[in-house]
Amino acid sequence: MKNITSRRQFVRTAVASSLAAPWVGWKSTANAGNPSDQIRFVCFGANGRAWANIKEMTEQVPNAKLVAVADVDLNRTNHVQKHHPEAKIYQDWRQLLDKEEKNFDAAIVATPDHMHGPIAMSTMQLGKHTYGEKPLTRTLHECRALQNFAAENPKLVTQMGNQVASAASNASAVKWLREGIVGKVKTVHSVNPKSWGETGPLEGKIVAPPETVDWEVWNGVRPVANYIDKAYHPFQWRKRLDYGTGTLGDMGCHIYHPWFMGLNQPATLEITSLGPGPHPDLNSWPIDSKIHYRMAGNDQTDGDFDFFWYDGSQSFPEEIQKLLGGDPKNLPRSGSVVVGTEGVLVLYHSFTELPKLYRSGVEVEIESEPVEATAHHLNWSEGIRNDDSEYPTCKWSYAGPMTEAVLLGTIASRLPGETLKWDSENLKFPGGTTANQYIKEDYRSGWEITGM
Repeated sequence: MKNITSRRQFVRTAVASSLAAPWVGWKSTANAGNPSDQIRFVCFGANGRAWANIKEMTEQVPNAKLVAVADVDLNRTNHVQKHHPEAKIYQDWRQLLDKEEKNFDAAIVATPDHMHGPIAMSTMQLGKHTYGEKPLTRTLHECRALQNFAAENPKLVTQMGNQVASAASNASAVKWLREGIVGKVKTVHSVNPKSWGETGPLEGKIVAPPETVDWEVWNGVRPVANYIDKAYHPFQWRKRLDYGTGTLGDMGCHIYHPWFMGLNQPATLEITSLGPGPHPDLNSWPIDSKIHYRMAGNDQTDGDFDFFWYDGSQSFPEEIQKLLGGDPKNLPRSGSVVVGTEGVLVLYHSFTELPKLYRSGVEVEIESEPVEATAHHLNWSEGIRNDDSEYPTCKWSYAGPMTEAVLLGTIASRLPGETLKWDSENLKFPGGTTANQYIKEDYRSGWEITGM
């Protein structure tokens, strides 16, 4: 560990001084280009998905070097200290950017959802290629802001961290749907059994944060919550309205991807939650969601079509099981079923299990060749090395609209039973619905970010 004690004191001083005036971010210097053969990267987060990203980056990408990490919990930096002893460790992400601006080419953002947008915008403003964990952001406004900034700065190479998108399973699904393997698509159904939410108010003892945790920086742009043991940090934040995006936000960008890309990014027309809403104390996302989307048709579909999302204990309707021969074992535990005019394609949330095709309730052989897997971080890094921002599978020109579809579902889940029409061009719900308050949520005083 590198001077942790003195750094902690510096971070506390830096945070205190930064809160005296609005944090306006960094002047836009988005002029990234092809770096040297070595890709120097930093990671925001040091454990959990962050550590997985660091491992994948250093194992997949030749000459990738971890320069620094920022993690609000110094106890969660042990893997970095052991395996990358030369990497610098910070507790405040803003300090890392101030100190290391000239020392890295690319950034990975793997924090809780509420900090994805602020940190990613800040790294891009410094001209750094940026990889952002899914969902790309917590709010629709943040998502559009990142998408627009990336479009306005085409030398920036971006990627969203739905890594299964680069697997043979997903890539093959995209290819086969585009080839019309099921004819024109009529409906899509997606499911995931996770339950990132709660049915009651937060319970637990309010305690002081651990000495190793900078709770002020953890809360970041959101209101400062009471520290309740194990209720937020390090994992349960996914359940909380102010910090995570529930099961749909966690898993939607994985599970929507193969059909969403395979159907050429269909636009959302309206959304209705058919499941429960959040608990009245507004602390936690609901569980057991069922969300109905009406999607705009295109040349891949049989006109406008219905899409349904199910999570927790919710699952496919009986008629979908019948299309797969009536055997519940043929349904994916996590994945999608795409129903077309000429067949049904079952998509698995899996790196290795290829889609299966059914016609008249019987599985049939897929004659079209599958697509070989690539490595998601290598895919991003090749875009960086070749100065090709269009190369990555989930670049933000694509990941932005897909994240938008996911986040629309999370907003609908706050207002069960209300059909929300969506105007994507103007980023609003027409008709004066209260849903518009969730499109953009103000950042906490002192944490404002230019461009957000």
